[in-house]
Amino acid sequence: MKLHQKILLLSVVALASGCDVFMTTDAEGTRGRGAKAFDPYSSSASGAISLSLLQFKGCAILPNGLPVSPGSLSLPDYPAECINLTEGQPLPAPSEPTERLNVTPGALYFLREFTAVDTVFGRHTPPATPEAAKYYEDWHAPASWIRKQSLFKALDWTGMTVGRDEWRAYNNRGTFQRETYFENASWMLSDDDSFTLEVVDASGVVRTSITYTRRDFLAENSTTGRTRVSRTIVGLTRPEFPNDPVMHVDPDYGPEPTYQTTVKISLANSTNPFKSFRMPQLTGEGVIRVTWSLMKDKPFLFPVTFVPEQDRLATCFKLDADGLATSERVPCGFGLTQKVNIARPQNGKYFIPGETVAFRVSMQDGDGNGLHPREGLPTFNEYMGDQSNGFAYFNEFMLTTYRDVSSSESGFKVVGPLQDLKATYGTYQPPYFAYPQTSEPFYFLYPNAPYLPRGADVMPPTQWSINLPENAKPGTYAIYVKGHRNFMGERLNRLDPFFFQVGQEQPTTYPGRVGNCQICHNGVNSLSNLHHGLSVDHVEGCTVCHTDETVGFMPDSIHRIHMGSRKYEKSKSDCTLCHLTRESTLRPSLQACGSCHVQVHGTEYFDLKFEKLQNTPNSYGNCAQACHAVTPPAQHILPSH
Repeated sequence: MKLHQKILLLSVVALASGCDVFMTTDAEGTRGRGAKAFDPYSSSASGAISLSLLQFKGCAILPNGLPVSPGSLSLPDYPAECINLTEGQPLPAPSEPTERLNVTPGALYFLREFTAVDTVFGRHTPPATPEAAKYYEDWHAPASWIRKQSLFKALDWTGMTVGRDEWRAYNNRGTFQRETYFENASWMLSDDDSFTLEVVDASGVVRTSITYTRRDFLAENSTTGRTRVSRTIVGLTRPEFPNDPVMHVDPDYGPEPTYQTTVKISLANSTNPFKSFRMPQLTGEGVIRVTWSLMKDKPFLFPVTFVPEQDRLATCFKLDADGLATSERVPCGFGLTQKVNIARPQNGKYFIPGETVAFRVSMQDGDGNGLHPREGLPTFNEYMGDQSNGFAYFNEFMLTTYRDVSSSESGFKVVGPLQDLKATYGTYQPPYFAYPQTSEPFYFLYPNAPYLPRGADVMPPTQWSINLPENAKPGTYAIYVKGHRNFMGERLNRLDPFFFQVGQEQPTTYPGRVGNCQICHNGVNSLSNLHHGLSVDHVEGCTVCHTDETVGFMPDSIHRIHMGSRKYEKSKSDCTLCHLTRESTLRPSLQACGSCHVQVHGTEYFDLKFEKLQNTPNSYGNCAQACHAVTPPAQHILPSH
């Protein structure tokens, strides 16, 4: 499907959120789709601002990967030189940091995320002799670095074992990534440790303090994929048989594979934002200090600059009556609001198959100010230079080096009709219309764009057009817009659907195969406050991207997170809680079942894991066709119809 980037004079039809199209009696808000009196993720309109603190190899970093300077403060425990993650792999030499982490004095904050990473590249490589390298399977070296040399060596590593050994397709040309996890260390199993956050002024005086426990965070153990201790090898071809001792190097990847050993500690999504603190009324410099009860002698330091609200520069844009940016500049507020204006169809009611759908995106703060001029989004250099009003783009090295699962993948995807949406297996081409057809969205700024001539200075357009296929099925279609913003310590992700009709005026809705997420995900833990920020009303839309292991296969990801969670207290054999139809449970596969049953079928179907996604059978295939539709697993409770 060809995409045209056009400058169009749009007859604006503002389509609002899903509640304007679909009537939902159980809206995420009452018993919990977010408390109305205190919604901690409503930015300046909320009772508190969410705070994200990120650190890499002892240095505080901004969400774009740039290290934070201590400024004029004397901090003996803070590195004099830091690593810039955005300069590539292997890691560059450290240099003096220059960036600043700004916070607002007087504002009420709560700690939403704390993440600290230590990693090394190219250290735990095969022996020098080719014969020995062929059979390299030594886990002692990376384990020794983790326990005795990493920045987290003070943790109690007693009981650590080699755990999951995952092979994932690195590309569609037969290159694989192998990641081996270290699990079961004593500190990983803890749930009563605590994190004391202190705000310290320039003279070293503690001005405010608050203590969080690990139980105060929803994502607090390694099952979410945030916390991880692992060794990763990228640039291999598949093993030839189970437990193949030979390491097969892919000659097309490069002269040798990439070796990375990582310890990442990450707690995210506060379950109690009422446990908040007021940022002291200070100006100038200071430090946020976080002391982990399991590493009392090694506090984590985050140098900050206190910028009063009245001192914020006027860098955002006032909007006109149509919601478009004017030339008038105003100070930015907290938050991220995404708007899409869709051009009126030719008949004024709905789009005809083959017609072009034109739309304009607008990124705004929570106060209704534009983050960018109407003609274009910020450039990559503006994002990296902290001149994008916090709007963020895909950052390759935050994903690959920092292993950031909230990596900024701002973009969109157009899909429909909604009634046909479902998880796809064994193909990149879904049975419904999707642009693009890959699992990834269409990025506003593609990952390689910053490295092309002048690519980092190109302003991405705000106006787009998509050609509907001539055989587009009637129904309601959606433009899923995904955005990220980092501002004054607040880090937000948003994923919002905007709807239009094709072939008919009558709206259609999702198939209704899965749901009930609001039973657990209510209040502060509503899905709209977690990860991508997609409301529970549109949870079936997750399948339009999460179709394979590139972005995470939906059944694998969801089962693994919930079955491994210490907070998921429902019966793990009762499928009826989330699966609303029997049909939705009868698509078992190695990928889906293996998320809980790691040794399912042993190595009997070993080769299927390494078959290309387009081929069938593969690890995403439907095992029900062979056995499980006839004899569903007796240990699971399935819907009756």
